[in-house]
Amino acid sequence: MAILVTGGGRGIGRAIAIELAGRDVVVNYRSDGDAAAETAERVREAGGEAITVQADVSETAAADRLVETAVDAFDSLDAVVNNAGVTRPNRLEETTDAEWESVIGTNLSGAFRVTRAAAPHLRKDGGDVVFVSSVGGTLGTVDASYAASKAGLHGLTRALARELGPDGVQVNAVAPGPVDTDLNDVILEYLEEIEFRGHENVDTHLPQYACEPADVADSVRYLIDNEYVHGEVLEVDGGMHL
Repeated sequence: MAILVTGGGRGIGRAIAIELAGRDVVVNYRSDGDAAAETAERVREAGGEAITVQADVSETAAADRLVETAVDAFDSLDAVVNNAGVTRPNRLEETTDAEWESVIGTNLSGAFRVTRAAAPHLRKDGGDVVFVSSVGGTLGTVDASYAASKAGLHGLTRALARELGPDGVQVNAVAPGPVDTDLNDVILEYLEEIEFRGHENVDTHLPQYACEPADVADSVRYLIDNEYVHGEVLEVDGGMHL
């Protein structure tokens, strides 16, 4: 079983790749080849096979090449986990076109491009697509570009579930709350900068506050392994959405 994980070099992506070890894993990265190589090595240590592939998923040609390389390496593609994501937090009036397009281009358009390229392969034997979204896509944040990109993933999840489901392709998303990653640190720094009351004052309805990347990875594995969950956005946020 070959699985492509975009943005697999670190954080949630790395945890997902390791969680799925035991299967063939394609670790995609944009710029940090050393981090991706470390992820691949940890997959191998856990008993799986892994390769790394550099590609900026916001570019159509790169996304197409990524999928083609994955299929060539393992002769099939059974699941795609669209995890690649960036954030460029800024106030609305100060958000530049470049910042907006960078976030939408990677988080939403990149996920679309990779899934579009993978769809013919996933249809062959019935595969899986999982989008890694955010509670920000449901509740919104004070970071407009990030929230919009993640909300777009929710719509994409449900639309593709309708389109690809009849061919046996399951499509779902996970929507984490705060996760202990470098990206979340950037978000928290911005919230402190603008004196927003922030995540730390939001009730998660659980004793713990921020989950670990492995907790999200476990949810991704569940969605891939379960044969009857389809078109769902699984909130992994400790009840924050309540």
